[in-house]
Amino acid sequence: MITIRRAMSSSKELSVIHPSPSILGSPLRFILNLKENKNMISNFIRRDVRIRYRNSFLGYIWTVLQPLLLAGVYYFVFTIIAGQSEELYPIWVLIGVITWQFFARCLNGSITSISRNSGMIKLIYFPRELFAITTVGANLVITAMSLLVVIPFIFYYDLPFGLHFAWLVAGLLISAVLALGIGLMLSPLNAVHGDIAHLFQFITKAGFFLSPVMWTLRMIPEGRGGLADYVFLNPMVVPLEMMRCGVDGSALGISGNWIAYSVGFALASMLLGVIVFMRAESKAVKYV
Repeated sequence: MITIRRAMSSSKELSVIHPSPSILGSPLRFILNLKENKNMISNFIRRDVRIRYRNSFLGYIWTVLQPLLLAGVYYFVFTIIAGQSEELYPIWVLIGVITWQFFARCLNGSITSISRNSGMIKLIYFPRELFAITTVGANLVITAMSLLVVIPFIFYYDLPFGLHFAWLVAGLLISAVLALGIGLMLSPLNAVHGDIAHLFQFITKAGFFLSPVMWTLRMIPEGRGGLADYVFLNPMVVPLEMMRCGVDGSALGISGNWIAYSVGFALASMLLGVIVFMRAESKAVKYV
């Protein structure tokens, strides 16, 4: 009897090793986890970049070659066949393709971050948000290398060099924060219902045509009334235009209200995504 009572007494003292943080404590826990595991994050990013082009004869050359080939196809279809007369259209398409591919890969990779790493999750515990962070980080490195392809275009079209290159950094950061926030929000749900990943693969493919990737805001006819305002409801419009202005040196020409909307949408998605992920991931991993 004494042994049983002691066992019952000790069992009451057991506690959850990694309890879910409170709503207010989730962002703080998220930041602390990133700070404490920054070496692991950098190692995972290097691993993901190496794996992407492992067993490839051309290796990292594909980071430049792939967007260049895609832009070449779109240029042939829309400029040569459809008769698009804009001189800078090829480089606008190239930047649009690179930016959208970055966003789509970050978003879809973050959504599947738990289900895709189920084997590692079952072996050892460490903060599961690191999977989504490293996915975005690896794609950021690959996209930065892909942007090297625009250098010959800058010389060919005699485009200016200057502070406008900062728009490239701003566009990539907004895209990354938006993709990571939505991905973190949906990753626990996707671990339970894999249909989420399939749905967003379709959404990112459809968004390729609905967003200014193959077209720009300058191509919207002025006689279409408030069509541009509806276009700006898509939070990826601003970063896409920032990326183009960062290359061709043109004025952004977007109202400060819409810039604030895009940045605010990305930050709100990030905050909500962190809270949902930190609160739900411990339950979601039971399904992987």
